[in-house]
This record gives sequence, structure tokens and C-alpha cells, in this order.
Amino acid sequence: MHIAWFEYFQIACLVVALYCFRGLRACSLLAFIPLLVIVNVTEFTGINYRMFGWESNYLTYNLYLLASTPFYFFIAGKMLFLTGKETFVFYTVCILCMILISVNFFFIQGQFHFNTYSLVLIDIMTVVFSSLSLVRLTILDPQELNFAREPFFWINSVNLLFGLITLVILGLHEYILINHIEIAHQKLYNAILPSVNAIVYAGYSYAFILCRTQRIR
Repeated sequence: MHIAWFEYFQIACLVVALYCFRGLRACSLLAFIPLLVIVNVTEFTGINYRMFGWESNYLTYNLYLLASTPFYFFIAGKMLFLTGKETFVFYTVCILCMILISVNFFFIQGQFHFNTYSLVLIDIMTVVFSSLSLVRLTILDPQELNFAREPFFWINSVNLLFGLITLVILGLHEYILINHIEIAHQKLYNAILPSVNAIVYAGYSYAFILCRTQRIR
């Protein structure tokens, strides 16, 4: 059994989320708790797949895309402060994305081939939703908004960072494997993504702590 160093950031993030339960509820971010459970289970299983006698961990991460995406979309909807027709358009787009991801999983790239098409789609949506959330934060009350103390700012900032980086690195997964692109004798994604994961979950943890100190919205 092996636990990668960046997994400690994910485990700590889940612990912080549970500790800040009331704050997350006040900020309408309770969906982060089941999402982080899925993240931790996936990473543990994906890294230790040989312990289960599996030949690859692609199925694990493909299932993660299916299971985690609805939570990401739900959280994004809460941070966008949707009103009226915006809500209908947003959730229609999300449902269509989930249909495309499911079709890819079952009929196109399949369960045992890394679903790069799904990942690219999810990352594009993450970048779009995070950017819109950051723009909306500045529009709501730019004079009084303190970005350093705003949980939604930190969550969307790290989501935007993660979405942009994974869009390039994991979207080019096959190209990187075929051409043996490496940094310090490590595959490109193995060299970069652990550090990005650590930054993302540290950012989430800080945002959760801010939620705990915020008034009910």
C-alpha cells in the first residue's frame, strides 16, 4: 500500500471540510464533502491498483469523472449566483455534458481506455464556470469585496488553475506517452500534477476555513 505525498493534502482537505461543516453549509458548499470522499477513494485506489490485481487504473479515473462531475457542476452553480433563466441554461448545459461523458464512457473511448474526450470537456467547463464566477464576484460588489477573505475567490482561482493545466497535460495524455515527454526522468503529468494537486487542495482548505469565519450569506 502506498500513499503519495500529495494525497496528504487531499486527506487534510477532507478533514478541514468536516471541521468547517457549518461554514460550508452557510456558504452552500456542503457538496464538497462527498466530492472529497470520492477524490480520496479514487486517488488511493488509482495509485494502489496493482494491489487489487488490476492491469491499469484507467477504469478508476474514468469512473471518477462520472461520479465527481455532478458535484463540481452543482458547486459551480452555487458560486455563480444564478437567477431566472440563467439557472435553466446552466443546468441544461450540465446535463448535456453528463450525457456526453456517459456516452463516451460506455460507447466511444470505453471503460478501460483513459477518457480524454470527457476530461477535455470537463476542463473546458471548469475553466468557463470558474472564469464566470470570478467575473461575477467583481460585479456583485467590487468596492467592498476583499478577495483575500472571499472563499469563492480562492475556490474558483485554484479551479481555474487546475482546469487550464490538466486541459493541456491530461488532454495530451496519449501524445505524451507516445513521445516519451519527461521532466527529470518522470512523465510530464507525474512531474507536474502532484504539485498542482497540492496547491488546489491547500486552496480549498483555506477557503473552507474562510467559510467558517463568514456570516451566513
